[in-house]
Amino acid sequence: MSVHASETSPIAASCGAPQNTEGSGESASPRDGRRLLAAVLRSVAAWLCSPGGRAVLLALLAFGVAFAMRMLEYPAWQTPEYQLDGEYLLATHDAYHWTAGADGFEFGTGHPMSELVRYVALLTGATSGAVGFWLPPVMGSLLAVAVFAWAAALGGMEAGLCAGVLASLAPGFLARTLLGYCDTDLVTLLFALVSGLGPGLWLAPRLHTLPELAVALYRRLRRGRPLSASAPPETPDVTGAADDPLSPRWMVVLLCSGLLGWWSQEWHSMFPYLVRYYALLVPGLVVVFGMRGRRADLLVGGLLYALPALGGWPGFAGAALLAVGLRGPWPFLRALAERRVVHGLLWLVVLWLVADAEVFQTMLRSAQSYVKRAGDAVAQPDGDVLVYPSVAQSIIEVQDLSLAEVLAYFHPWMPAALAGLAGFGVALVARPAALFHLPLAVLAFLSIKLGGRMVMFGAPVMALGICMPVHWLAGLVLRDNFYRTAGRLLVSAVLLTVLGAPYLEVIPAMTQGPILNKRHAAALKFLRTNTPEDSMIWNWWDWGYATHHFAHRSTIADGASHGGPSLFVPAAVYASDNPRFARQLIKYAASKGNIPGNVFEGMNNHDADDLMRKLAARKEPLVAAQGRQYLVVSFDMLRLGFWITTYGRWDFLAREGRGYQIASISKPLQFSMENGVVLVQNMDPVYAESIDVLDDTGLNRQMYFRFNGRHFLFNRTTGDKLVIDDDMYNTLMVQLLLSSPEDPRFTPYFKLVFDNVHTRVYEVL
Repeated sequence: MSVHASETSPIAASCGAPQNTEGSGESASPRDGRRLLAAVLRSVAAWLCSPGGRAVLLALLAFGVAFAMRMLEYPAWQTPEYQLDGEYLLATHDAYHWTAGADGFEFGTGHPMSELVRYVALLTGATSGAVGFWLPPVMGSLLAVAVFAWAAALGGMEAGLCAGVLASLAPGFLARTLLGYCDTDLVTLLFALVSGLGPGLWLAPRLHTLPELAVALYRRLRRGRPLSASAPPETPDVTGAADDPLSPRWMVVLLCSGLLGWWSQEWHSMFPYLVRYYALLVPGLVVVFGMRGRRADLLVGGLLYALPALGGWPGFAGAALLAVGLRGPWPFLRALAERRVVHGLLWLVVLWLVADAEVFQTMLRSAQSYVKRAGDAVAQPDGDVLVYPSVAQSIIEVQDLSLAEVLAYFHPWMPAALAGLAGFGVALVARPAALFHLPLAVLAFLSIKLGGRMVMFGAPVMALGICMPVHWLAGLVLRDNFYRTAGRLLVSAVLLTVLGAPYLEVIPAMTQGPILNKRHAAALKFLRTNTPEDSMIWNWWDWGYATHHFAHRSTIADGASHGGPSLFVPAAVYASDNPRFARQLIKYAASKGNIPGNVFEGMNNHDADDLMRKLAARKEPLVAAQGRQYLVVSFDMLRLGFWITTYGRWDFLAREGRGYQIASISKPLQFSMENGVVLVQNMDPVYAESIDVLDDTGLNRQMYFRFNGRHFLFNRTTGDKLVIDDDMYNTLMVQLLLSSPEDPRFTPYFKLVFDNVHTRVYEVL
């Protein structure tokens, strides 16, 4: 049947659909297109004016502002020194672990973080290294969206714009999610918020506030009336969900949120405890703050979240069966699902899943690893212990913070940080659902004892604490609905402008550049194509992950194997002044499967000391071992010389180590290679025993007939200026880097295979 032009729909006309104009001789009028466009614009405007549309728009705006602010550090990366073969180097050691895992190498393979990098690389066509560089600002900005959603759940959608951006830019979180910081910190805080967001959105509007309960209780005591069942203060329903707490939509949200909470436990050891807190918090809030007449339904909804969160897929199946029973057409199943005794039994199952002794033992061990500062003790079968040096003392993120430092990581301005904490206390009173964030506040302040890494968890607490009370106050002043919304949004924008201003200077100043010098990275990349695949690379454990990424070769130690023997064995090689001993220890470890723990297996402190002396004795024959080993020495290593020698000169009998002296000179200086005089600004002349000057063209060495233990190393490429003592100067990490590779001290044991001045690679003979 033919369709006349007058019968053609405006949509078909505007989309260019074929039209039959037979009998009329007319085409669609341009006016129809304008009407369609006007209708579409009216629909879009109506949607944007709705709570749901406004929420999406503000969430996108929060993400965009956070991302734009984070990119203020990008200009600092525009230097060839921060790139290798056209690709940016990464800013943290762990990032190389996940990128290597994404490439299918080493034990990071299959971990959710590596899989995230791998899938993003597949989706974008980028390399894992490029994803590792760009993913942090994207994921870090998603925190702004999560905090925005929580602000909306607590009844402050407009405040979420400011709160989300401030949380994303909080120095404690920002410092761990800058460009190139591709680590689990990107998801740790994000998942902590998102895994509790579903039950938070569902529960927040259905809870009495603390003042309401106090007033209701007072009236009940004075007049004998029951607790009021009136609605809580205004908490806009941004989701548009029905008021029924067990509607199909909310059931799906709770089930999926629980499953997300269970999956989050695969990412980090913190989540098993956090998920258990959420699972118990939901019924706790319902019992204390839930509205009368709805508590039974809310407790059932809590089961839909808690069972999958703690029980995984079996728990999800049980919770889904409960949901189907409540809403399905089967009377028998519904009768069973509605029985209170069934609900009670299921909550007992939840309690049983919470009380997992293994989880709490793991938590205790994790806390001890942050608190402990002494040596790592390994029990032996004879009841004795073998004590190794502990790495905890040298890890920055494990070092304790003062209270003032904690607050500085919340916001650059101390008054703003204090206001955020005070405001969070107000939020706890005004919105009981804010208790979902209480563990984050606790973790932030535990950084005083557990180390600086924990401080990032205070970011959403501070941001919500600042913005929510201001939002509520604006609501009291602005009564009209339209002007209340617009006014709150304006207040949020002004607050963000004021509190975001210091980040214009803070963010560019925070960027640290790559964790690995490009020349060191080039040496590791050389290993990938110039060594057998089963080679063992000896590098300091800090760069074990980078070795995995660039070389695709196994290492004697890495970021995950940094305790006990894995710390001592490579350190003993680098800190030794005896090339033969270093070679012997490397080959002895190779004979033990290249596993440092096997080197001292079954030994006590006296046995370990005897082994070290035996390997150092020249009368002992050279140790034979299978495979090829390569030793990497770099200028990067010298900056860590104090710690490497502290571990490497560990005395098993005295159970202590003494690091050699090394200092970095920050002041301007001048020096003379002819007479060995070093002039440091505002200091007396210093007469050097030796001066070594490195740049990309080569090494300039000069020794002087002085024996004062003052050895200067100047790296013109990196700008480093170091002064070290005799002990440090004679270590293998210094001498193999600076001395001639043909030096007879080394040639029987080490053969140079790569040299770019900054980094050398030796094959162990």
